Amino acid sequence: MSINYQKELNSEQLDVVIHGDGPCLVLAGAGSGKTRTIIYRVAYLLEQGIKPENILLVTFTNRAAKEMVERLDSLVGTGVQLPWAGTFHSIANKILRRHARELGLPGEAGAKTGYQSNFTILDEDDAESFIKIASKEHAPESAGKNRGGGNKFPSSKVVKAIISFARNAQIKVGEAIERKFGAQEMWADEITLIARDYDKKKREANAMDFDDLLTNFLFLVSGAVGKTFSQQFQYILVDEYQDTNKIQAAIIKELSRAHNNVLAVGDDAQSIYSFRAADIENILNFEKTYPKAKIFKLTTNYRSSQEILSLANAVIANNPKQYKKNLNTILKTGVKPELHPKGDQGEEAEFIASKVESLLRGGLECPDVAVLFRAAHHSQRLEMELLKCGIDYDYRGGLRFFERSHVKDALAYLRILNNLEDTIAWMRVLMFEEGIGPGTAGKIIDMVKQFVILSVAKDPSNSKQEGILRFAQNDIAGKLSDKARGGWQNFMNIFSALSEIGKSRPAELVRAIIDSPYRNYVEAQWTDASSRLDDIRQLAIFAGKFSSLEEFLGEAALQEAFHLKNQKDKAAKAKAGKIVLSTIHQAKGLEWKAVFIIGLTDGGFPHERAMSEEGGLEEERRLFYVAVTRAKKYLYLTYPMSKGGGSSYGGLASRSYNNSNWGESFASAPSMFLGEVDEALLNDKSLLINPSTALNQELTYEPDDPAYVLQSEATAGKPIKLKPGSFLRSVEDL
Repeated sequence: MSINYQKELNSEQLDVVIHGDGPCLVLAGAGSGKTRTIIYRVAYLLEQGIKPENILLVTFTNRAAKEMVERLDSLVGTGVQLPWAGTFHSIANKILRRHARELGLPGEAGAKTGYQSNFTILDEDDAESFIKIASKEHAPESAGKNRGGGNKFPSSKVVKAIISFARNAQIKVGEAIERKFGAQEMWADEITLIARDYDKKKREANAMDFDDLLTNFLFLVSGAVGKTFSQQFQYILVDEYQDTNKIQAAIIKELSRAHNNVLAVGDDAQSIYSFRAADIENILNFEKTYPKAKIFKLTTNYRSSQEILSLANAVIANNPKQYKKNLNTILKTGVKPELHPKGDQGEEAEFIASKVESLLRGGLECPDVAVLFRAAHHSQRLEMELLKCGIDYDYRGGLRFFERSHVKDALAYLRILNNLEDTIAWMRVLMFEEGIGPGTAGKIIDMVKQFVILSVAKDPSNSKQEGILRFAQNDIAGKLSDKARGGWQNFMNIFSALSEIGKSRPAELVRAIIDSPYRNYVEAQWTDASSRLDDIRQLAIFAGKFSSLEEFLGEAALQEAFHLKNQKDKAAKAKAGKIVLSTIHQAKGLEWKAVFIIGLTDGGFPHERAMSEEGGLEEERRLFYVAVTRAKKYLYLTYPMSKGGGSSYGGLASRSYNNSNWGESFASAPSMFLGEVDEALLNDKSLLINPSTALNQELTYEPDDPAYVLQSEATAGKPIKLKPGSFLRSVEDL
């Protein structure tokens, strides 16, 4: 079957397909048809007589590889198979199975200790089990033992993440800790030794983890094996090249040495995975790695309106290190992206829910709508509002807010404070403690209940008072082993701090949990500890709405109950689908007709932690660019102008709280990204001004233009250019 490439492709795509010999970098903008271009390039090579086994097609997911092969088969219609199409890891596994004995890694006594072809590939659980074994010699006496400041030795999951990042970034363990795992800095020496022994034990067991597949693959292709496969692979095509790490880029370089035909397809503007050790320098330095490289640009977007693309182009233009390109399209809707600042998170959530309902009434289907956010904790208030309005949603990138384990942990401590007989809450929190297992936890719970019974007998009104537990503290400790006694004391330290605050200040109680030894547990246990602590801070903001612990706990419990009820009520409408709530990282590669990007505040997006990392601001801007380019027709940008302040959002349960106060309220500045955008590109609903222009100026009002305008003597009679989303942060700005 002959393909009419001129008819099937636009001029940019056709140029790549026909002239893609030699080292080529294809800068494929969002929605520009990169997959189509790759498939047609492979079809063209086959038409030119290149055999399938001489083509290496590398993707980042098995699904992407399968889709490409299926679309290729549909295009050429000959049942073609590409034996070397797959992910880096799958290609590595195939080659390592053939040549594992040739790895020739040095043993302890100078002997060669290679792998056998039947090596085992360790999954995450298996790898963590090996780390636990390796930790026994080098960790403190027990994996949970504290070091100065109460910091616990990290879990095997965290240690594995540190070792993995170091290997993929090709840096030392200590540097990996310094760059991405600062809370574990005191354990750098121990983790370095564990990494060494972990590697040794894997080789002794003829086992590789996923990182070994890549490092051993690179080791192989850097030698004689690499020369063989370099001769075989006449043409190499790599998808999502901006997501490669140092090892993967080096593998491609080695395999391309014989023929030098590398087609690397990617978009530096969508490089957002540095936390996985992806290195944007691979794509930015492509011309240095391959000196005679050709550069192609795919800039015709088939997804978004020009109004949305103009905003995206303006956003990414502020990154200093990039390949410059401007996306364009033939699609024009006349609908500008809209900016909607709201009073606080509650009002922001109400606006989004109301607008979603309006879009659905206007003809959009639920799956056409997505709400995107920088961090998972940004969705908490919106989730509640959607439940209230009966709008079902599919949460991408994690669990619903009140289903998250750390949120349940924090609530469990407060449940005990509220009800000493809450067995489930007791069991949950005691299991965090060193030396306390299920048996000991059950024993403690039984003793607590006995003290409650005795207290009731003496004074029925005192049955739930926290003083009971403090009175019983020493008696319970005396019946525990030395190891369990330490865990019990740690729990009591937390409980005592909560007791001193009392039950009338739920927000302070939640914040006290963040400042307690529970924080050390989170940092030692999880690789995403900072995000989990952010969730609990968001819980504290929510708790600030209540003046009673009992009411707060009741409302929190009802969130899941209302979710379950909502699921049943909507069963009949299941075919209509759900709107999507997603972190931006999870949304990459997807598209929707209507997109909301929420929480665009200073410190929220860009995230404050990213600002302290090298290249962090630029990656945050790329992340915003990715979010913007998910939208096809409608784009709404929102942010709360205050955090933790009053909200008109009504809860789902009857409760007593101060409607005008959700806890401590403070002004929230808009994201710097909004200030980088020309206001002509936005339908700006803020009607507010840049605080820096407010000083020493007179406020006037123009009836024909419903916006506030400032004029000074120097600017009288001249229009003042206002930045989108600017506003007065405090009285001092006046």
